[in-house]
Amino acid sequence: MELAPDITADDLKVFLEEVDEQLQLLDEDIIRLEKEDDNGALLQEIFRAAHTLKGSSAMVGHSRMSELAHAMESVLDRVRKGALSPDSGVIDALLHSLDGLRVLKEELTSSGEGEYDISTMVAELEASMVGESSSAGSQRLEEKGGSLVLDEDGKERLNTAVSAGQHAFEVHVDLEKDSPWTAVRCFQILTDLSQVGEVIQSTPTMEEIEEEKVGSTLELVVSSLQSEEHLVDAVQSIPEIQGVTVGDYHAQETRQMKVQAGSPARRSSLGEGQTSQARQYQTVRIDVDRLDGIMNMIGELVIATSRIVQIGKSLELKYREEDMVHELSRSSSQTAKVVNELQEDIMRVRMLPVGTVFSGFPRMIRDLAQKSKKKVDFIMEGQETGIDRTVIEHIRDPLVHLLRNAVDHGIETSKRRTRLGKPDTATIWLSACHEESHVVITVEDDGGGIDANLVRESAVRKGFISAEEASRLSDEEAVDLIFGSGLSTKEQATDVSGRGVGLDIVRKNIGALNGYVTVETKVGAGTKFTLRLPLTLATLDSLLITCGNALYAIPVVNVWETVRITPKDIHRVGDREVIRLRGSVLLLLRLGEFFGLGMGEQGSEGGLMNIVVVRAGDKQVGIAVETLVGKQEIVVKSLDDNLGKVVGIAGASILGDGQVALIIDVPSLIKSVVQGARS
Repeated sequence: MELAPDITADDLKVFLEEVDEQLQLLDEDIIRLEKEDDNGALLQEIFRAAHTLKGSSAMVGHSRMSELAHAMESVLDRVRKGALSPDSGVIDALLHSLDGLRVLKEELTSSGEGEYDISTMVAELEASMVGESSSAGSQRLEEKGGSLVLDEDGKERLNTAVSAGQHAFEVHVDLEKDSPWTAVRCFQILTDLSQVGEVIQSTPTMEEIEEEKVGSTLELVVSSLQSEEHLVDAVQSIPEIQGVTVGDYHAQETRQMKVQAGSPARRSSLGEGQTSQARQYQTVRIDVDRLDGIMNMIGELVIATSRIVQIGKSLELKYREEDMVHELSRSSSQTAKVVNELQEDIMRVRMLPVGTVFSGFPRMIRDLAQKSKKKVDFIMEGQETGIDRTVIEHIRDPLVHLLRNAVDHGIETSKRRTRLGKPDTATIWLSACHEESHVVITVEDDGGGIDANLVRESAVRKGFISAEEASRLSDEEAVDLIFGSGLSTKEQATDVSGRGVGLDIVRKNIGALNGYVTVETKVGAGTKFTLRLPLTLATLDSLLITCGNALYAIPVVNVWETVRITPKDIHRVGDREVIRLRGSVLLLLRLGEFFGLGMGEQGSEGGLMNIVVVRAGDKQVGIAVETLVGKQEIVVKSLDDNLGKVVGIAGASILGDGQVALIIDVPSLIKSVVQGARS
């Protein structure tokens, strides 16, 4: 593939990062445009993204990407001017071209020569612009009141100018397409128009012109005491100008306020976007591997600092009268405070909004709905919720499975929904929020729900359980069987779902993150899956316990409660020990026996035994331990490189006093107990 000869590896890296950002923005916004075709700010945002892609790809010499982005820009330009309605045909053409841009981008990262043909997509874009009547275009222009949407600063400046008696003009300039001086001409136009009035706003902006991210058109809003003829004369005197159009600019403030009032979520995201753009020169990019290295070093620093604080406390107890010991204690406490703040800051740096994962789902839902011939209203909330990037990398696949099942498995066809008295358009919700030190993500639909009886029948038919075992299951326990590999209640498999794969992966992947997933459902009303995840995998809120001479850490996210029982509270069912807890029967696991440490679970106070009730999914088990040390945040260290996978152990941590605590893998522990009970 030919690129500009002076493009360096660093230039290409920056370009690819910019392309990723613009493609992600376009993917989400084009889907929204199908429902918000009168949202001027949204149209302007999409147009700018396509315009930026065109300019930056031309700069690096990727001519096919520039050509395809230019074709998209032409369609979007007609849409934002009101000459073209963004119907399903236009949206399809834009989305197909977006897929093409991704392929072209991947060519730059692959070793082979790219020969991807864009002619079909360009032709589809051109065809989407055919057939719109000029009268319809005029009507939409009249509704819009102007093609260039002002930001808040532009509105304020224009209002000030109009109050001072100036007139508001919209200026459209066409430049020669093949000119190597396009950016220079745009700069000249802005400079010359500033002599006869005030340039309120332009597309492209002055910053984009300085970076040579320009096309063959320039649009401006200008306030002036001069006439239209003076503005035309000022522009036409510049070389390489093919045409100039000047007309009245009609403010859109009333219409935009109406749109924003009806879309509070969008107003919030636009505000964040504007803030981000305003601060873009105050940010830097950093390689994620370097960030991981910093986090590991801070983890070691936390351990070392905790050790110093512990030594200081020991010395203070032994040498109470020594001034140097008191000084050491004060210094170590201050150091610990600074290290803790440093750890919190780097954790915030590692945080990414969960919207980086959510952004690709509207397109996926649209494609699946079209394929299954269903009507779906997809609603996302909480995209700004922060989560550590190490966690965010592992949640996309589980969410994809849940959303695909919701479309293909959960919601009904429009005809069936109408017969049932439901709206013909189904709704799927995807939301995220923080709860204490965790992130909670929910996937909910208003479809047909999960029939526990059908799950029982399918489980028996496929040999998962016997008919007798199925009859003893509660509805909640029966529904939980859907997380088993190979179980599906759908009679016919499709290329979307129905083969019994997916939900077992969801539970497995979420469990690997020290989280769990639960399901609530009601036949005829819908289903709700809830994923509860830690904010980060680098540190862990844990309950420290001892068993024998060993120290263990149980993730707090899995701890349901702690109780103390007497030996007579333990019963036997077959060859397994169980305990009763407020009407429920829980399997009992003696941790010392499980790890081959002997009994070691009885306390000294009247023979009472400490039980930690842990949960993974909807499975609960009581773990008998020796002592409860207390809650503590620990730094997680992997054991995989040295020991490989150990059943029941997820990692280790070094505490402030130098002790090593093994981290309990609750999901695998519960799985072992439950399987042992069934065998």
